[in-house]
Amino acid sequence: MAYDKLIFVCKENVYLSPMAEWIMKSIVMDKSKKICSRGLVVLFPEPRNLKVTDVLIKHAIPCEEQVSQEFDRTEVDEKTLVVAMNFTEKVKLAEEFGLTENVVTLMEFLEEEEDDVVDPYGGEEEAYDRFYVELKELLYRIKKKLDWR
Repeated sequence: MAYDKLIFVCKENVYLSPMAEWIMKSIVMDKSKKICSRGLVVLFPEPRNLKVTDVLIKHAIPCEEQVSQEFDRTEVDEKTLVVAMNFTEKVKLAEEFGLTENVVTLMEFLEEEEDDVVDPYGGEEEAYDRFYVELKELLYRIKKKLDWR
């Protein structure tokens, strides 16, 4: 399937999925591809985690100010790939939104054995920095698998 849109999904859309969004935007040169992130539990618009912003800036990843946005089923069509950061979010997308087609975990899409990415939440900035390095490598692999430029 040729996708033209990618939605990264995590629980609150304040650290895992926004980091994936901005890294992916920085490595995909084809700006006709839509890349965004959403959360499944967004009670109010909350700014992106400061540690995430600091790590993105440290690695010269351009990122605009951002607040959490709730996942909206109407944003998904047949050319949209929904990438859940963890298996729990994939299950919730199926149970609450009826989404099973074109919904994968990041690790599943890359045919890795683990279901979930390593979550740096609550760690020091070094944990977020390690996560950035690992995530960027995984996202380059996704870009290649999608055959995006």
